[in-house]
Amino acid sequence: MGKLTIIKHARVFDGEDVSGPRTVVIDGSRIGGDELADDPDPSAVTIVDGTGCTLLPGLIDCHVHIGDEAQLASCASYGVTTVCDMACIPLEKYAKLRATKGPTTWLSSSLPAYEENSRHGKLFKLGGVTTDHAVHNTDEAAKFVQDRVDENVDYIKIIADYPGHEQAVLDRIQAEAAKHGKMTIAHVAHYDAFQRGLQADFDNLTHVPSDKALDDNIVGRMVNQKTVAIPTLTMMEAMANSWILWGIGLVFKSMGRNRSFQAALDSVAAMHNAGVPILAGTDVNNSGIVTIVAGKSLHHELELLVRAGLTPVEALRAASSLAAQRFNLQDRGRIAPELRADLVLVNGNPDKDITATQRISRVWSAGEEISVSAAGPVSGWSCSVM
Repeated sequence: MGKLTIIKHARVFDGEDVSGPRTVVIDGSRIGGDELADDPDPSAVTIVDGTGCTLLPGLIDCHVHIGDEAQLASCASYGVTTVCDMACIPLEKYAKLRATKGPTTWLSSSLPAYEENSRHGKLFKLGGVTTDHAVHNTDEAAKFVQDRVDENVDYIKIIADYPGHEQAVLDRIQAEAAKHGKMTIAHVAHYDAFQRGLQADFDNLTHVPSDKALDDNIVGRMVNQKTVAIPTLTMMEAMANSWILWGIGLVFKSMGRNRSFQAALDSVAAMHNAGVPILAGTDVNNSGIVTIVAGKSLHHELELLVRAGLTPVEALRAASSLAAQRFNLQDRGRIAPELRADLVLVNGNPDKDITATQRISRVWSAGEEISVSAAGPVSGWSCSVM
C-alpha cells in the first residue's frame, strides 16, 4: 500500500459516464479500491472533500508541439497529464524531451514526413532543418518510416497537404507504417488534403478543413474506413482570425487560403453526426505566428467541440477514454482501480457545463499532487483538504 489520498463526496466522470457523489482512493501512483477508504489510519491519509466538485481522469491533448521542458511541465497545472506531440524538430529536442521525467507524459512522432517544396518544407528549411530529412519518393518513404521506428516513436506523422507528396508516396508511408505496427496521423488542413489522406487510408486525420466543409462523401468514407478525427478547432479558429496569416497571404499568394471557421465547425458537426470518432487536440505551439498556449487551450477546445455539436460528456470522452484507447494508453483515461492516478478535480458539473473544466481545484499525476495554474481555480470556491 502506498500513501493514501481519499477524495470524498465528489461526482465522478470515470471516462465514460458520471456517477456519485462517491469516494475515490489514490493509493501511491495508482487508483485504489474503495475498501481502502474504510477505517484508514488518520496519520497516513490525506482527505479531500470533493463536495460540489467533479473528479475527471487526467486530460489528454492529442495534438501538440512542445517547445521545451518548462512548457511540457506547465500542461499538468491545467490538468493535462498526457500530450501527443505531432512533430518534434530538431531531432536533438526529441531526444531531450523523450528523456524528460515530469508530471506530463509526452508521446511523439519525432520528425514528420514532408515534401521539400511544400509549405511545411519551406518553413522547416527556414527553421534550420536540412533537406536530407525530407521525403522525395517511395524509396525514401520506406526509409523514413524505418528511421522513425529506430527512434522508438509512438506513431508516424505525415504532412498530406498539397502541394506536397505524390499520392504514391503517401500510400507507401501508410503501408510501411502498418508493416511496423505503427499508427499514422496525417496533417490535412484543407478539403483536398482530406481526400488525399483518405485515399492513403491513414488511421487518423488531424485538423479540419476551413476552405470547404466536409460533405457526405468524405464523411461516409471516414466511417467506412474507421478513420479517427482530431479537428484542432482551437487552431482553426485562431488561423481564421489571424491578421498575421492574412498579411502573409497578401505578400505570398501561394500561402494564402480562404479560411472559414464556420466551415471547420460544420465539418466537425458532419463527422459527429455520422459517428466518426473525434478526439480533442489543440495544436499547442509557441511559434509566435499562431501561438496556442499549452494546457489552457485544451479547455477551450472542449468548448469548441460542444459548440460544434458534441455533448459535454462526449467532449470529455474525447480528452480522456477515447484518446487513451486510440493511443493505446491502457493505464489511463479512465477512473478505475489499478489505473494510473492521473486525476483532475474541478468545481461544478462539466457534464452539464463544459466550461467547468476550467475551474480546476486540484490535479494529481501518478498520484502526486501538482500545483494548479493561477488561472485555474475560481477565487473563493474550491474543494478542500480535511
